[in-house]
Amino acid sequence: MTYYFNEDMMRLISVCGKFCKTLVLAGVLMAAHPVYASVYHEVDDAGTTPGTAAYISWDTTTIFGAIHDDDGADVYGFEWGGGFFFADTFGSDFDTMLSLFNEAGKLLAFNDDFDQPLFSQLSLELDPGNYFLGITYYDNNYGGNMRYYVEEGIEGSYQIQKSISQLMPAPLLIVGEDVANVPEPATLALVAIGVLGVLLNRRRKHAL
Repeated sequence: MTYYFNEDMMRLISVCGKFCKTLVLAGVLMAAHPVYASVYHEVDDAGTTPGTAAYISWDTTTIFGAIHDDDGADVYGFEWGGGFFFADTFGSDFDTMLSLFNEAGKLLAFNDDFDQPLFSQLSLELDPGNYFLGITYYDNNYGGNMRYYVEEGIEGSYQIQKSISQLMPAPLLIVGEDVANVPEPATLALVAIGVLGVLLNRRRKHAL
């Protein structure tokens, strides 16, 4: 009886070890990739000033929008938790220009063409704070502050891919957006604990 119980415990220890390895791997993947990713579709006009800009959630990774003959640029406000920021316009159907502004609308970074004509890209370290990301066509407000955008524009659709800050907390609930959810580490841990509890109960009944 004692030998059978020891063998049973060894099997349980082996199962625990496998679960621990799985949790460690999951933790590494969670650290390397966003826990949440949401897509924002422009509603009406995003505006070109801090007061009229469209504000997106911190976890937005893709923005779909358009500019028009009477709407030459769009500006999006977002909260940043600090770290490396990246954005590009691959997938747009016109010659784009990307600008990053601080909370007061002052230009921090600008790009017209990156790697290939038509598309733009920004990449830089940012301190925690509130920022604005502006998109327009060449050469509307080339390298200028936010207030120099002009209303006259062209017809075109754009797509912006942007990074999210890993230092921001994961939201409890997101309503009205397309969200791709990935289980959080705490959820994985609870699942593992539940499975281990079931295994322990089965081993105990089997030993009795």
